Amino acid sequence: FKDSNWLMSVVLYHQPHFSGQPKNVQVFWGYALHPDRVGNFVAKPMSECSGAEILNELCGHLNFDRTVFEDAICIPCRMPYITSMFMPRTATDRPLPVPKNSVNLAFVSQFVEIPDDVVFTVEYSVRAAQTAVYRLMKIDRPIPPVTRHDKSLAVLLRTIEKAFA
Repeated sequence: FKDSNWLMSVVLYHQPHFSGQPKNVQVFWGYALHPDRVGNFVAKPMSECSGAEILNELCGHLNFDRTVFEDAICIPCRMPYITSMFMPRTATDRPLPVPKNSVNLAFVSQFVEIPDDVVFTVEYSVRAAQTAVYRLMKIDRPIPPVTRHDKSLAVLLRTIEKAFA
């Protein structure tokens, strides 16, 4: 939610999410990139909120009546590094896989800078490792290009279709 002080987000996964999940149970999860800030609808930081208060904040952003979640259970969980790759940053906050002028040092992970790529994918990690190995070992082989799905008309049309289906 772009206007959320917490920069709150939710993930509505295809149900059932868990093996053996009862048919009358729906599971979703959410997170915040700024849990230390005071909420828009709950006057305290997310990190100090109960599950009920987090649901109140969510209802506020969704413009839902609180009764929508009256039977819901929200279990707060602190995972300080899980969303670290999504934190606001600038292009110079992360090193390149092989830093400029490096001949024997490289970085491989979700925390290197690969232009136009999307972190949190296996492809990102593989591309970082390939870049590092190929450059340091002087291997003349192309790195698979980044597929820019955000520029694909077919992907954008399917997204719009799914949003209104």
